[in-house]
Parts: sequence; C-alpha cells; structure tokens
Amino acid sequence: MRNLQRLLMLVLLLPVFSVMANEDGENAMVEGAPDTSVAVMKYWTTNSTPALKVDEKYYNNWASSGNAELAVITTFVGDYKFTHSKYIWDNAVDLGFGLYWQDLDGNMSLESLRKNEDKIDLTSTLSMRLKNDWNVNASVNFKSQFYKGYKYAAAGNDVDRDLVSNFMAPGYLTTAVGFEYKREFWNVSASFLTGKITYVCDPDVIASGQLYGVDTTGGRRSYAAVGSYLKFYFKKEVLPKLNLYTRIEFFYDYFKPNRRNWDIVDVSYQKNAFSRFGYCLRYDTDVDFELTLEYRFLRWLAAYFSCNVKYDTDFATNGIPNSGDFGLCQVYQSAGLQFYFNYKTGK
Repeated sequence: MRNLQRLLMLVLLLPVFSVMANEDGENAMVEGAPDTSVAVMKYWTTNSTPALKVDEKYYNNWASSGNAELAVITTFVGDYKFTHSKYIWDNAVDLGFGLYWQDLDGNMSLESLRKNEDKIDLTSTLSMRLKNDWNVNASVNFKSQFYKGYKYAAAGNDVDRDLVSNFMAPGYLTTAVGFEYKREFWNVSASFLTGKITYVCDPDVIASGQLYGVDTTGGRRSYAAVGSYLKFYFKKEVLPKLNLYTRIEFFYDYFKPNRRNWDIVDVSYQKNAFSRFGYCLRYDTDVDFELTLEYRFLRWLAAYFSCNVKYDTDFATNGIPNSGDFGLCQVYQSAGLQFYFNYKTGK
C-alpha cells in the first residue's frame, strides 16, 4: 500500500515537475512549431509562491502572566498553465504545513507541540475551446494531508487524544468530465459524470472510528462514488494591493440514497425514491468553501485572512458519523502576516 501511495503521488506531481523544468519560466514560447500561414499560439505561464507565516510570544516574570508560544506555517502555491489556440492545460499546487507550540508548564518543553495546518491539494485541468467563453474540460484533483492529525480532549500537556487523520486517511481522488464557463478572473465548471474515490489507508485511523464513508469490512480501504460536481473559482486584485481568492465546490453522490440509514430519517422523506433523492441532495451534498484575503505591504510581506469551511456527512466526531463540531461543518480560520521568498511573484 505504501508503494501505491508513492506511485499515486508521483503520477499526480509529474505534470507539475514537467512544467517547473521549463527553463524560460513565465511566458516561455514553445519552439519547433510548424511554419504555417496562421500563427499557432503556444506558451507557458508559471507562478510559484513559497511563503512563511510566523507568530511568536515570550513571557518571563510578566505581571499580567501569559504563556510563551510559537506558530510557524509554510505554504507553497503554484500555478502552471499551458495555453494553446485550441486548448488550455491548467495545473495548480496548493501545499501547507504548520506547527504550533505553547509553553504551558514553564519548562520550555515540546510536549504541547501540535499541528495547526496540513494541506495537499493538486489539480490538473485540460480545457478544449468550444465557443466564446465556453469550454469542455476534464480534470483530476487530489486532496490529502502530510502527517497525523489528532483530536485532543482538552488543552495542555499529557491529555488524551484520538487519531483522526494521516496521509491518505483520508485521501480524495476526483476525476470529472464536463463543461466550463471561463472568464479572466473567474470560472464556473459543472460535471454530471464525476468519479470520487475516498481512501482510508491507515489502520490506526480506522481503529479510531474515522472511516470517512468507507466500508472497511473485508480489508477494504477505499470507496468509489459517482455523482455530480459543481465548482466556482474567483481570483482578482479587487483593490490596489488587496487580493481576493475564493472557491466553492459541491459534490453529490448518486449512490447516497442507497447507503443512508433511513431508520433515523423522518418518514415524510421516505414516501418514494424522489423524496429520498431530494433529502440526500439537500443534506448529503459535500461542500468545500475557501476564502482568502491578502493585502501586500511589500512584495515580500503581506497581511492575510483565510477561512475554509467543509460540510461532509461522512466525517465523524467521537466515533459518531454526521456530527461535526459545528453540526455537520468543519471550520478552519487563520490570520496574520506572511513572508514571501520569491520576490518575482506577481500580485
């Protein structure tokens, strides 16, 4: 299974590595095109943005009291686009990992070291031009995390904790074929033929009760769903030096009505297949919403606010499915200062 994980990551990252190997970088023209009377537009546009977010506090004999703490988050965002007169190939990389440490007992130990961000999000989309701003596209997306994640019983050192995630536990591989309406700063894509495979490959995560909708009986470690997928994306400098990025994704599993436990659902929703479908469409559609605001003071320094909200009925809290900390929602929010390593990165 570990070799399968490595092979999967290699396949997904191969397009990105091929783009980054391009010597000319941004707007590099492809050589060797045939000499025809009509010029064929071919070029790469690349953008790589590594960044570091740091927050630090230190107290010593401070009358008002307080705990020393340090939070460090590293991120990498890359956009690699190949533009052709007939098609566009978009590749996006969004990675993040961070640690948070707080000195709760005054001995400057690392017992309270915890993870505060962990993200792997890789997307590759091939769009064929139809007419005006309409395209037909095929996309592949992979989401997971780098390392183990825990749910803690309380703040402090030496507290009980439950393992809730790890690399490929869960891992999501989504493939979709559909249509896209694409403008300069935003696009909407829809697919009624979407495959989504959910992986839970860590036996310790399974033992903790976090199955993420996967039936693990008989040694199974994945669940393949077929459904509809809708995505909205927007990225623009809305005011001078103020950048806004937002996306929202919806996925509905066509097989959800057959997998749901209808014994716990009001009988009014069980009259017929249509009413059961309407119930699942309303309550069992997965939602992934992300919003980021960034104000650039300098080319290497920015203030940021980010928020990520997920609605997923396959997520479990305390071993009970469909019971996230905020009803059925998972919420992550972060704000602070961000330092950029790549001074040539565009705004």
